[in-house]
Amino acid sequence: MNHRQILDAALRNQPAHRSRYLNLVADGVERDSRFADRTHLLYPVLARAAGTVEPMLDPVEFVDMLADFLDRHGAAIGAALYDRSYLKSPDRALARPATLLSGWISARILDGLQSGRYQAPADRTYSFRSGDGAIDRPLRGFPFHEEDATGD
Repeated sequence: MNHRQILDAALRNQPAHRSRYLNLVADGVERDSRFADRTHLLYPVLARAAGTVEPMLDPVEFVDMLADFLDRHGAAIGAALYDRSYLKSPDRALARPATLLSGWISARILDGLQSGRYQAPADRTYSFRSGDGAIDRPLRGFPFHEEDATGD
C-alpha cells in the first residue's frame, strides 16, 4: 500500500499553502532512508495533525523532527493503529499522537521565534494553548510578570 495516499487525502481539505508545504515535507520523507519501513506509522498521524501544522519550519528541519518523533513514539503509534478502535474511529484513535505531534511542532516554532530564526507573519495572530485548557499557576499571568499582574 502507498501510505502517502492517507496524507494526500487529508491535504485536499487544507489551504493551498499548507498542502504545498506538507507535500514538500512528504517528498523529503520519501527520500529519507530513516522512514523506509515506517511511513505506515507516520502518514496517518501527520494526516490527522495536518490542520494544526503551521508552515514555518524549514521542510528539512521538519523531516528531522519527524524522525525524532517516530523514534520516541513509533511504538505507541503502532499500538494505536493496530488497535481495534482504529477500525471504528481512526480520528479518535490517532487523536493523542496527533496532538503530541502538534505540540512538538508548536514547541519547535516557538523556540525558533524566540531565538530569532523565524519571524511571525505580520498578517497572522498565533494562539497556543494546552489541549485540556489547564494553566499552571506560574503561567496564569502570562505574558506579564508577577509584579505586573499585581499592579506594581
